[in-house]
Amino acid sequence: MLELNEEKRLIKKNVHDFAKKELAPQAAHWDISEEFPWESVKKMADIGLTGLRLPTAYGGAGADLTTCAIALEEVARFDHSCAIILCGCNITGRVLLRASERIREAFLREIAKGKSIIAFGATEPEAGSDIRAIRTVGKVHGDHYIVSGEKSMMTFAEVAQAFVVLVRTDVKRREGISCLLIEHKGPGIDIQRLQGFGWRATQWGNVAFNEVKVPIENLIGEKNNALSMLKETIQEQRALTGIIALGTAEEALEEAVKYAKMRKVFGKPLGKFEGIQFMLAEDFTSLEAARLVCYQALSLIEKNAPEASVWAAMANLLGGETAYQVVNDAMDVYGGLGYSRELPFERYLRDVKATQIANATLKMEIGRGLFGKEFSPEA
Repeated sequence: MLELNEEKRLIKKNVHDFAKKELAPQAAHWDISEEFPWESVKKMADIGLTGLRLPTAYGGAGADLTTCAIALEEVARFDHSCAIILCGCNITGRVLLRASERIREAFLREIAKGKSIIAFGATEPEAGSDIRAIRTVGKVHGDHYIVSGEKSMMTFAEVAQAFVVLVRTDVKRREGISCLLIEHKGPGIDIQRLQGFGWRATQWGNVAFNEVKVPIENLIGEKNNALSMLKETIQEQRALTGIIALGTAEEALEEAVKYAKMRKVFGKPLGKFEGIQFMLAEDFTSLEAARLVCYQALSLIEKNAPEASVWAAMANLLGGETAYQVVNDAMDVYGGLGYSRELPFERYLRDVKATQIANATLKMEIGRGLFGKEFSPEA
């Protein structure tokens, strides 16, 4: 178990109590309705969660990465989608710190207040694992970029006030990729909402940009340097997503243990059967081990350690795999009742499955650390 100081223990308890009281009762509703949970986002903003990692100058809390992870883990126990929303607010908000002062003033305070959601667009139909293969192009025309292309599987696609998008600004170099903020106004933006298996409240989908005019000043960071600039951001997102999956699994395991103590089979509690005890004991062990990997990854990211990228990938991979197994086992403990929508386990399972989707990319990243960059597919 991660050893926390008094301040972090208090944060953990306060967020846990808040999420259990304010988010848990609404989680099933947001999942079934597939509505974006603005009501819950406002409540999270009221206690500073949407701006945890943002500077105090813009209304944030200026918290460190570990504190953010602790909060996300506790929120994820009671509402996985809300944890994903918080992760997006804090990760994308920090990307905007590299934008112009106008953009920072326009969006960061609104993110901290829970009034603005910014979507991040990197993946494309033919550019997932190989992000350098993106085809969305940003061509300079006077004092604007003209952006054309399509981004797929974009979280918050339908509800976002703006998009942070990776675009190719140098067609001759694979590394010639830049980061632009595209404000959600004006013609040329077409959003296709996708019906989700999980993360249903996050309103994700595909976004097509057809000759969208973007002011030159909306460039984030240096031109043709987005991949290098976003390296740490990607690491943070991977490790935090692993933590979110584990938070959901932790709640599932806790509920399964309680049920195994109460449910009687052949005249004795289900938990007295070795098959159930051993399964849940292994799940508990796997959960704690995966959590330690995630927090070790976060520590390395904060230190800007060379091995942080590999550990972040391991955290995401192990977090997703472990969470899915733990939730699946918890569902089995409940039997047929666990398979019903009367209980949250089927929602838990659908939500944590999303963390496994990027496994091929994660294993490629780990493989680069294990074999060396010369063994990468693009080498």
